[in-house]
Amino acid sequence: METEMTKLMGIKYPIIQASMAWITDAGLAAAVSQAGGLGTIGPNAGCKTVTRDVAETGERLREQIKKCRKLTDKPFAVNFVVGMMGWDRDFSDRCVEIGIEEHVPVAIVSQGNPMVYTKRLKDAGMKVIHVCSTVRHVKKAEDVGADAVVASGTEGGGHSGFDQITTLCLVPQAVDAVNIPVIAGGGIVDARGLLGALSLGAEGIYMGTRFMATKECPAHPNVKQAILKATDTSTFAMRHGSPVPVRDERLGNRGFVEERRGSIRILLNEFAIELVAKKGGTMTFEEALNAPGPSEENPESNRTVSAFVLGNLENNTITAGQGSGMINDVPTCRDLIEKMVDEAGSILDRLNTICRH
Repeated sequence: METEMTKLMGIKYPIIQASMAWITDAGLAAAVSQAGGLGTIGPNAGCKTVTRDVAETGERLREQIKKCRKLTDKPFAVNFVVGMMGWDRDFSDRCVEIGIEEHVPVAIVSQGNPMVYTKRLKDAGMKVIHVCSTVRHVKKAEDVGADAVVASGTEGGGHSGFDQITTLCLVPQAVDAVNIPVIAGGGIVDARGLLGALSLGAEGIYMGTRFMATKECPAHPNVKQAILKATDTSTFAMRHGSPVPVRDERLGNRGFVEERRGSIRILLNEFAIELVAKKGGTMTFEEALNAPGPSEENPESNRTVSAFVLGNLENNTITAGQGSGMINDVPTCRDLIEKMVDEAGSILDRLNTICRH
């Protein structure tokens, strides 16, 4: 299954495992790459504790990169989140330095201006993919030299656009707007989504939630079971971020510039349903972050660790894509990818039959 993206990245299948903080570690990334996709090491990969030390953050990432290389000789990616000056730029700068020192083959850059790191990463020999949520941002990434872009629709569980454009509408407009490969992200969990993305003009897919429910993902079993129980109405999207930086972690803004304002989609477990009911049917990211529960410094990170790593869903919720309702098993990454590719062939046969008539 060769596309412009597979040729660019040197991989077999046009499937990229999306970055998810804390749970997309070296083991998961290597398993995806070994199976023919492109695995991605995410922020705080392999960790179970929060740190506010820049040097320690960098060395944690270095350890994961080295571990991934021991597990696979195939290409893999590292996600670099663009930090905000005066807020968390020191952390992202150090992670980029580590990526360059360790000769990472592919950089997936997100939540920030592509002008910040693209040239530096490319000069170091990396292929650069920038994650975008509007056509304007896609054009901007191409203009500064990105090799490819992810067009991330609001169906996804991770950071997507403040405008909440669907994958179905965003991807074809992005494809028409640029000459570099467009990778579709948001709500894709199976062969139907893969072929749908390719039919929209994308050169590959960026898939997160589906990989959360795999054997190699270090997410807690409680998280995987919550995804398996999800239905079509089990997720809830909410906007987050302010156009004005706010130096107060309890507000959840973290210095949101335009590209860092966005939406996240949460799984409606009992905790989230109760919160939404108390808020009259709506809820903001800040309200979810500061809901009753553990009160600690760095609340967002601590809540993420508590939920995803430790499995505490009684006082927390998890982010998950709208495609969760289509996930009903926990396979290995290899079994998942091979099944998607095999089923894609069957679907193409069906479509060819329809088109001939």
